[in-house]
Formats: sequence, structure tokens, C-alpha cells
Amino acid sequence: MKKLKIGLAGLGIVGKSVYEILLKDQEIINARSANKLELVAVSARSKKDFIDETKVRFVANSLDLANDPEIDIIVEVIGGDGIASEILETAIKNGKKVVTANKALLAVKGLKLATLAEENGGYIGFEASVAGAIPIIKTFREGLAANEIKEFYAILNGTCNYILTKMKNENIDFSVALKQAQDLGYAESDPTFDIEGVDTAHKLTLLAAIASGCKPDFDDVYIEGITKINVDDIRLADALQYKIKLLAVYKNAGSFQAVYPALIESAQKIAQVDDSFNAILTKTSNAGENLTIGRGAGGLPTASSIVADLIDIANDRYSFEFGVKVSDLKNAAISNIEERIGKYFIKLTLNKELAQTQKLDEKFLQEIKAQKTYFEEVPSGHILCAVVTENIKEKNLQQLLKNLDKNLVKDVKFIRIESV
Repeated sequence: MKKLKIGLAGLGIVGKSVYEILLKDQEIINARSANKLELVAVSARSKKDFIDETKVRFVANSLDLANDPEIDIIVEVIGGDGIASEILETAIKNGKKVVTANKALLAVKGLKLATLAEENGGYIGFEASVAGAIPIIKTFREGLAANEIKEFYAILNGTCNYILTKMKNENIDFSVALKQAQDLGYAESDPTFDIEGVDTAHKLTLLAAIASGCKPDFDDVYIEGITKINVDDIRLADALQYKIKLLAVYKNAGSFQAVYPALIESAQKIAQVDDSFNAILTKTSNAGENLTIGRGAGGLPTASSIVADLIDIANDRYSFEFGVKVSDLKNAAISNIEERIGKYFIKLTLNKELAQTQKLDEKFLQEIKAQKTYFEEVPSGHILCAVVTENIKEKNLQQLLKNLDKNLVKDVKFIRIESV
């Protein structure tokens, strides 16, 4: 049995969990590996009290791990696009295999790193970069390899899912739910990447590249977060038997890739995935539909996927990073969000006095093909009107909304509906 030596860069929540699993579950791991895995060195900005230096050595400069000829595999859980990028590039150029959870880096530089890996006989394991403990990359790349992935709809950010769940269940504002998420450790002190949809878009970019056989194209993905969702939206959606989720949406062989809050019928299983859980609903050519649910973040769940990648390396199980050779990856041609054709939820805030004497423009209701309408008087003295449309092109809807009577309609917003 060959011994593969591991260097671990980063000892935060995930890094500490990787360290713990590799030591406490060593017997189980090696029983499942053709080659023995051994953690020999760790690195972080400061030495941690939990490190047992009788078993592993501490290295002050993480880049030294990537240049150490005795180390075979680098695990990078530092994050970001600074030293993490340098570590991965250096390790790959030195012929090492690497494992990372760095979705932000891979979404932007994944093609470059995959090219380096092919040129240097390396490999990048990144199961932990999307959906934590859910083995969705392995599912897309291997389990569904005999399929065209036609569509997928995914809840990929536990922070946002927790916030939306709390808003609905407790009828509280976004800011209150966010504070609860921060107090419980579900949200960072600066939650911008989560609540603005950027984190979800990074993950969508990686899954879409594998699903479509196209180069990752983060820059062209439409991104909209949940900061503009309020309790009125959630209550009205519920009255119409929908729930609001932040979705990563992939359709049409990759030509549609977008992140936005969406209404899903409450009876759908993915709509019932609440709190901090993640879920991916996949529609395929041969295998039909597949729904996977699990922990999308956290130290041990994420570390579980990292160690699973290490075991794959120990068993010489490799896949092309994005499902096919880099040279075979096509250019993505992602459509503009305004070209989307689908259903919409429209919320209109109506002047109460005018609403009693005037009806909404019948022509408008006909043009948006109103399927359902719901009215509710609110304490502000206005009337809220919720409308569910039939399929309409988004840019046409936007134009129709601009032409509404501004005396009657004091405010208007729309949220996309996904028929999953």
C-alpha cells in the first residue's frame, strides 16, 4: 500500500473539521482506500491549540506546503482569491493533486486551474465547493454521466433558505431574520455574498459547466438576492399556495443560468426544504427526475466531502473536472434574463380610494394573461393586489408594468415563478 501524504492549508471551521476527520476516522478511511492517506503537515496564519505536533507538523507559510516535495496532496480551505489561488497553482505545477472547497475561486479561475491540472498530470477535487455534504458534483459527473441534464433547480445557500423560512413561519421582517441567522452562526457578520445571491451564483457556475460541458461563465450569470423580499411578498405568495426560495436555475443546455428568488408551488417537494438545508432537483434525459437534500454547509458536512475527494484520489478515481476534457469544453452562450419566458407573480400596491372606483386596466390583465388574482387591504390604507400570470417574456412584462396608471398603482414589483 502506497502512502499519500497530505498538507492542509487553512485551519478555520472547515479546516479544523478536516483535521479531526483525518485523525479520528483514519482506520475507516484507509480501509476504503487502495493507498494509505496520512496528514503530515498543516498551515494557518497562527498555530492552533488543537494541533498535535507529535502527529503533524505546523508550517507557518502555507505556500511551503505546495512546494514541499514530500507532500502528494494539498487540501486548500483558506478561501478567497489571494494566497489560496497561489497555493493551488503552485501545487498543480509541482505535480500534486489538490482538493478545495473554494467555489468563488473555481467559478472565476476554474478553467485556468483545470487546464493546468491536465497539463501537469494533476487533479482538482472540489466536491465540497457546492452543497456541502451533498455529493452533487459526483452525481452530475459520474452518476448521471449517461444523461443529458436538461434542467436543474437548486437551493444552494443555507443562510438564505433559513432567512426565508423564518420570515414565513414567524411573520418577521428580513432584517430580523438575518440577525437571527447571524446569532446562530448561519450568516457571516458581512452576509453580502449570501443574501445578494453571489455565493449561489458561484455554485451554479460550477454545476452548470459540468451539466452543459461548457466553460464556466460566472460573469454572464444573472444574479438577484433576497434583500428585497418582504413579509407581504411571502404572505401573498402563501395565500396563492406558493413558497419563495432563492433558486439557482439551469435550463436549455446551459443557455439559461440565473439566480433569483422564485415562487414554487407549496406542494412541490423542493418547496418543502426549509431552514439551512440545501436541495437540488435535476431533470435528465434517461434517469428522469432526481431530488437530493442535505446539509449544504458547516464544518463537518463540508469536511466530509473533502475527505471523500481524498479517498477518490487514494483509489485513483479521477474524472475530468468539468465532466469532459478542457479542450472539449464549449463556450457558454447564456441568454439575457429579459428573454426569459415564464410565469410571474406581480404585487401591486393600489390607492384604496381609486381602487374602489376604478378597476385595474382590463387590457393590462389580458396582456399579462392573469391566471389568478388576490386582493388584501393592509393597515397602511392601501390595497395589495397579487397577480399570477401565464407565460410571458420578461422584457414584455417590464414594459407593461411601466405603462400602468401611476395614480392607481403606487408601487409594483414582480417575482419569477418556476414550475418545477
